[in-house]
Amino acid sequence: MNTYEEQTDKDTAMEMVLQAPREIPVRGEYDVIVCGGGLGGTAAAVAAGRTGARTLLIERNSFLGGVATAGMCCSIFNCYYTSEGQLGTTGIAVEVADKLAESMGYGRKWHKHKGHIIYDIERGKQVLQDLVVDAGAELLLQACVAGAVVSDGALDGVVVETKSGPQAIRAKVVVDATGDSDVAARAGARVRVIEKGVHSLCFRLGNVDVDMFVDYFREHPEQFPEYMDVDWTLPEALAQYDECGTFLFPHGGGMQMDAFKQAKANGDLPSSIGIQDTTDACQMHALRQTGIVHVITGFTHFNGLDPELISRSITDGRHMAFTVADVYRKYLPGFADAFVAGTAANLGVRTSRCLDGDVVFTADMMQAGVRQPDAVGRAVGWDHLVKHPGPKAWGVQACREAPFDLPYGCLLPREVDGLLMGAGRSISTNNPSLLRVMVHTMVVGQGAGTAAAVAAKTGATPRQVDLGVVQNELRRQGVDLD
Repeated sequence: MNTYEEQTDKDTAMEMVLQAPREIPVRGEYDVIVCGGGLGGTAAAVAAGRTGARTLLIERNSFLGGVATAGMCCSIFNCYYTSEGQLGTTGIAVEVADKLAESMGYGRKWHKHKGHIIYDIERGKQVLQDLVVDAGAELLLQACVAGAVVSDGALDGVVVETKSGPQAIRAKVVVDATGDSDVAARAGARVRVIEKGVHSLCFRLGNVDVDMFVDYFREHPEQFPEYMDVDWTLPEALAQYDECGTFLFPHGGGMQMDAFKQAKANGDLPSSIGIQDTTDACQMHALRQTGIVHVITGFTHFNGLDPELISRSITDGRHMAFTVADVYRKYLPGFADAFVAGTAANLGVRTSRCLDGDVVFTADMMQAGVRQPDAVGRAVGWDHLVKHPGPKAWGVQACREAPFDLPYGCLLPREVDGLLMGAGRSISTNNPSLLRVMVHTMVVGQGAGTAAAVAAKTGATPRQVDLGVVQNELRRQGVDLD
């Protein structure tokens, strides 16, 4: 056992090490740096690269996609189309969905259906990587943002931790697409922490007879929860499966299904496992081609920046995955020989920290047809309605009749120039859940990446950039702002 003097000497030595100045080499200089390679960051890097800016995309994982790959949420909610059947979201967000669907062999057929665009995450990693590289942007993987380089109130670059140690990288404009506003917080921008978010650890089951699972609902249609997640009926869900080979079982669906009720009554499915609760939510994304079913069930509720609770949520989530898999094998048709084929590399954090800026994005701005003079994107919003008649039924996201505009001002921090927000849940907003879905975060990313590139190329700051030029470039990249 150490003596007090020995421990004091060790503490002093550790303090000296922590305070010792380090020479941080400068790795390079870019027009635009995008931090975070989720769907928002991917869209930002593609947009900046296509605008002609020298662009670097930094990602902590060894692949791109964020929640869409590392989080194992292999499903893009189809809020591309309005309730009137018009394509209301355009640009890179549509291109990503088309390419993911093409990689699965069903291509543009998803445009005919209301359901989610479901894909294999391994193919997704390759699709997103190719999009970025083909746009002329560079990739720096397995690198974490550890600091910000700020001079005279402007962000000049970032510090990243790599296997070679810390490195500084300079940029004319930085896009923070981390989702957690990591760059903004380190740069001294005013941010708001969400003290209690909702989070989940996804997992996937392999060797599933997906046809048998889907046929069960053909034979027992009363067991399928219609009008939950997607505003559709079972025949519409089956039509998408027959044509595309993908099937969505909705959030909260397990609570409505006799099999899960029986599993709970028998004690096989506990209501909670550690800090994971709602184990019978059971959203499923099924792929006939691979025999894989991705599962989102079980939720934890805490500050999404808390490292201890993140760790516990993940460890309890892995335990939950195997418990739920046992229930599926015992109670669900098609799952008799299923096994846990993987748990997510990253916890699915829905909200954590967002910008506190001059322009605050609100729910009113998402209403159908709302236009903004500084629009840098356009997307379709939805109403959350409860339409399923079952007890404790979860809601449906019913798309509105016209798209709304994304105002440029909500991407700008107050105190720090040279920085733009590039992920939907981290913009300046009074509700980070408003734009957190994949389609919306790609719209935000494309707007931020395009504005960053135009600013860098013209020598302007993000606050000074000519929005007319930005909007024309977005139109050139396929965004309908007219």
